Amino acid sequence: MSYTQTVSQLQSLAVKKGINYNLEKLHPLLQNLGNPHLQLSNVIHVAGTNGKGSTIAFIESILMEAGISVGKFTSPHLTSYKQRIAINNEPICSADFSALFTTCSKFLSYGLTEFEMLTLMALLYFAQQQPQVCLFEVGLGGRLDATNIIQPDCCVITSIDYDHQEYLGDTLAKIATEKAGIIKQQVPVITTTTQHYMALEAIKTIATKHQAPLQLVDPLTKKISLGLHGEHQKTNAALAIQCIKTCFSKLTMKQINKGLKQATHWGRFSIIKHKKNDIIIDGAHNPAGIKCLANNITRYYPSQTPAILFGLTKTKPWKLILAELELMSDKLIYCFFDDNFSVSTKLVKKAASK
Repeated sequence: MSYTQTVSQLQSLAVKKGINYNLEKLHPLLQNLGNPHLQLSNVIHVAGTNGKGSTIAFIESILMEAGISVGKFTSPHLTSYKQRIAINNEPICSADFSALFTTCSKFLSYGLTEFEMLTLMALLYFAQQQPQVCLFEVGLGGRLDATNIIQPDCCVITSIDYDHQEYLGDTLAKIATEKAGIIKQQVPVITTTTQHYMALEAIKTIATKHQAPLQLVDPLTKKISLGLHGEHQKTNAALAIQCIKTCFSKLTMKQINKGLKQATHWGRFSIIKHKKNDIIIDGAHNPAGIKCLANNITRYYPSQTPAILFGLTKTKPWKLILAELELMSDKLIYCFFDDNFSVSTKLVKKAASK
């Protein structure tokens, strides 16, 4: 099967199957594949509402600086499905991606979702390639997310806020309980002191239940150069540092600091210089993320008002997001981007007050 055909099939799974929030059917499939999830070393599992990808980017960069090979499974992708499965920040090649899909496609009759299929492919790839460390980003929630079949050596929970309430619950306590579902018996778990108290209490309860050592970290206060822009990255970097100290205690602060400085994660307050203008690309996709974006713009550009080019997805609380954007600027330009997922221009115009 060609890569183009593989992508076409994955896209059809995304549209037709949606989200199937259940782990039950994966266990016999993994057994059929030889249990690749049990063949991995130094597995780190990262959950949370915002900051997962950035925290993973910091961890990956630090490990690579220390000469440690890193497998990474993240979502969504920017331009290619191959970006979701990478080793040492290099996406999997087309041939390997298609071969993995072909191997796992025998399970399509089980009603696999796009994300479940990609998770199986990533597990199989890392089992074959054996990177020294494997980083897994939760797709949705945690407790019933497809990635939660892994056996982690450390769990990290980034900032928790409202998102995907239809699946995770309508309070921060309920959402945090789902996110904290990645916590395993006696496995260290790291989170931030900046969590809302309701979320933090839920995490503490589950950590205690599983006798999992809970480590709380403050955002960075020292002047450390970070490769990712934004005040919020001080929290993500602190989580990454604590994860490294917990799992790889022999690494030096020199390696850690250099890794933090070299970290890259495109689309997270990425600043592009164009003539005399700054163009900021940001993947904020929930009200909390938009507020964080607004705070960063105010901090970096205190005397300027941005023009905002944006898209809205039907699956998000787009009216709340629109309201936050309207607080940032009078210059709003809407971009309809997809027939299946984009909110129509007509609806956006109707909802907008500007």
